[in-house]
Amino acid sequence: TNLRTENEKRMFSCHIAGGTHHAFYDYGEGFCIFNDIAVACNVALKEFRDKIQKIAIIDLDVHQGNGNAVLFANDPRVFTFSMHCKENYFSKKQSSNVDIELDVGTEDDQYISTLKVWLPYIIDVVKPQLVFFQAGVDVHHADRLGKLKLTNEGVRRRNQLIFDYLHRKNIKCVVTMGGGYPRDLNPTSESFTTLVNCHFDVYQSCIEKSLAS
Repeated sequence: TNLRTENEKRMFSCHIAGGTHHAFYDYGEGFCIFNDIAVACNVALKEFRDKIQKIAIIDLDVHQGNGNAVLFANDPRVFTFSMHCKENYFSKKQSSNVDIELDVGTEDDQYISTLKVWLPYIIDVVKPQLVFFQAGVDVHHADRLGKLKLTNEGVRRRNQLIFDYLHRKNIKCVVTMGGGYPRDLNPTSESFTTLVNCHFDVYQSCIEKSLAS
């Protein structure tokens, strides 16, 4: 009981894998076998129903969070938001509560300004008690499968924007890994180290914000 109470006080939680947002009820795709975010949402709504009645999924992977869009299409307790590249669908396009399609080659400033427009709506209008942040780094220009052009600094600004806003609003957040696919799988290559460091920065920023809570 004491451990559960202590965990409930924490604002941020990090899952250093997962974010498998392309899995559906009965099949998987896009490297996703089962949908860990969907499972966690359902568990949270069931076991913490006195504290959590509304969840928002903020999916910032370069690909649409199509699995979550379908899994929660008829569940008003979970709001799905996906901001992704509009020319990077590898299967049928689905409908999230809100889908923001970005042009191929979108760079830092346009990406951040678009997110700044929508983040207040997700938090202040939807009013979730819990957020799942799918923090794919395949938005980076070094990614093999992404088609956006964010820099290291752009990805950091994205993460910090999410963490700062949720911290100010006192809303709990679960962070999951998402996509990030180096062009060169040699661990010493520039693209490999760049994307690994981007993944690391997601969690480092989260931990720093959590310690400041």
